[in-house]
Amino acid sequence: MTDSIATSAFTNPVAAPFLSALDAESATSVLPEKRNQLEMLLAGLQDAAPAAEENPAVNKVDLKFENRLAMVRLGIATSLFYSLRAKHVATAAHSLRVALSCSTWAHRLGLEDAQRDRIEVAALLHDLGKIGIPDRILRKPGKLTVEEQLTMDCCSRLGCEILHGCTDDSELLDTVLHANTWFESRRCEDGPQGDALPLGSRMLSIADAFDAMTTDHVYRNAMSRERAIQELSKGSGTQFDPELVIDFSRMVEDRPEVLQGIVADRWLKNLQGNSGASLWASTSNDFSEAISPSLRSEAFFLNQLVGKLKDGIAFTDNEGTITRWNDAMQRITSISADAIGGKVWSDETIRLRERDASRHENACVVSECLLNGTCISRPMLLERPGQRPIPVHVQVSPVTGDARTSFGVVVVIRDLSDQASLEEKVETLHEQTTRDSLTGIFNRAYFDSRLTAAAEKTSSGGATFSLIICDIDHFKRVNDVHGHPAGDQALIQFASTLENHSRDGDVVARYGGEEFLLICKDCDNATATKRAEVIRGALERTPLSSLGGAAVTASFGVTEYQAGDSAETILARADRALLKAKDNGRNRVIQLGAGNCPVQHSEPRKRSWFGLFESGDARQISEFDILTPVPVDLAIEKLRGFIADHDAKVIRVNENQVSLKVNAVCTTGGRRRIDHHITLDAQLTLSEQKKFDQAGTPNRKWQGTKVHAVVRPIRNRDRRSRALNPCITQLIASLKSYIMGEIIEDSI
Repeated sequence: MTDSIATSAFTNPVAAPFLSALDAESATSVLPEKRNQLEMLLAGLQDAAPAAEENPAVNKVDLKFENRLAMVRLGIATSLFYSLRAKHVATAAHSLRVALSCSTWAHRLGLEDAQRDRIEVAALLHDLGKIGIPDRILRKPGKLTVEEQLTMDCCSRLGCEILHGCTDDSELLDTVLHANTWFESRRCEDGPQGDALPLGSRMLSIADAFDAMTTDHVYRNAMSRERAIQELSKGSGTQFDPELVIDFSRMVEDRPEVLQGIVADRWLKNLQGNSGASLWASTSNDFSEAISPSLRSEAFFLNQLVGKLKDGIAFTDNEGTITRWNDAMQRITSISADAIGGKVWSDETIRLRERDASRHENACVVSECLLNGTCISRPMLLERPGQRPIPVHVQVSPVTGDARTSFGVVVVIRDLSDQASLEEKVETLHEQTTRDSLTGIFNRAYFDSRLTAAAEKTSSGGATFSLIICDIDHFKRVNDVHGHPAGDQALIQFASTLENHSRDGDVVARYGGEEFLLICKDCDNATATKRAEVIRGALERTPLSSLGGAAVTASFGVTEYQAGDSAETILARADRALLKAKDNGRNRVIQLGAGNCPVQHSEPRKRSWFGLFESGDARQISEFDILTPVPVDLAIEKLRGFIADHDAKVIRVNENQVSLKVNAVCTTGGRRRIDHHITLDAQLTLSEQKKFDQAGTPNRKWQGTKVHAVVRPIRNRDRRSRALNPCITQLIASLKSYIMGEIIEDSI
């Protein structure tokens, strides 16, 4: 390992004043000091948001983290990581992201160099034991059996056995061994628990779970970062260290860009090229030199062809392992390439079935093609979660060489559900009135109408969508230095880059000036963030002749529709993410929002003429309690975003209570636009909550927040409006989404 990893005692770096402060907050009631602190936090909601300014120091800090990790990963750790990557690329990429998160977190906690090095190496190699797991289990696309799960549970022990041959550092080995140990577990009575667990293990378990939740899998799409934080908070005090969960949540809130995959990719490239003066310095990792220019050109044409086809394309090797998965296949199946890559093809996993609804247990079109060596072509149905099955045509063809050597198969899936939509794409007059004259993409008016329609469709139970808003960095400088024609070329190139990375059903629009937007259909928060990263990277690598071969960069804000959203709120939240990206240094992607979590809304009761004299119905829905697992200060930070995106006004703050004036918008009002808006008074009372065990003892380390809300219309005439209940219901759903909580049923 590295020289900086010493064999000294592994001390807890969390400062004693921080622990004592948490101990003082363990009372079940809100103390006067806590009320004062809460009042100060709520009073801060009235402060104006700081102007977005460039912070060049952020990039320097990122480079410092990456350079430090570059030092730590040298030596045997590099070879072990290469071995893990040769076994399973997805696991190695996950370990790399977790190591980057732990490195940034260790710096935030102010750990000593030896402690940081140990935690970083442990994070990089915590899944090393998967080298000893059989491929039939590691690459299985479906759910594991009990026996297979027990085999996977041996990863930590196997990893320690491998590491034991390289190092005698007991604290490093303990960190890896207990990386998956629960903070308070009933099963591991013989092992360490609570604060007795190594600090690195407690940090590693949180970073590991967060990355797993925010990464695509075959059986589950990636969660948004805010939903992942909510799940971590729910496991606080049982699976995870509650103090570290709070600190990790604050780090993600303050600097979300440090967890982006693009940083990990840069680190991996440095890892590949940094051979130093070692014994293996003569070994080259660049195989492109041995490839002829003609073959390299054909590879580029193949990538362009496969990427732009509207049909789903997948490649598998001779054993049925998926090696390629294009964007159209991802759109048709709702399974991302990251989640399915390296898995064995299975009709059950892809959700393919025969049209006669038959479902054979071992049926598989790829296995049939590999076994018989013949082409398979048949109509089938593809099931999608929460939607009706779509008719598809599946063609599986074997790929053979000159000597009839089999290399694998090519799978082509054609969506047959939209063959009658050609007329919508040839309306010339409509395009002239909805297109931007300079860039040729849609204009603001068309975007506004499509965003409103998308929000209304999703609120009615339709598929979710995400919004990406982007802005060219320092565009005024481009015009001032190179002239307005150069600025026009930059705008045209930016619009072209966005269109090249769009999919069927997406909307690319110019909102005004150098600001562009992209509505991503059937796309969640995590997927939209990845797409924004790809666009950002493509833009900074595209030279412009009008700028002397230089390239422009852009900042991106990403969000997904969430319960209670209107077109105005989702646009405001995306714009707030864009401002945060600029404030954090520009040329980066920031994601905000918990994502779309479908909820069941009860229909408002129809009112008769006698309902004009009733007042109980409105009061029942206007007073409720929301319980969120995040601490008070983080809940208030989320509430700040709610206020900004809804353009709410803070009327007054009194101790632990804040009163807001909110212009609620709903989509079920009358035919007039004014019937969709009702001004509401929302009084929110915040209090700290404790978690109790079965014996009734409070957990002093778990911190949650209870929000008691009373919502009523300000104008008397709105009390009789048929849109009152829908507006309040939508406001409740939006408030829940922002503060990541759930309504306590007894309060309704």
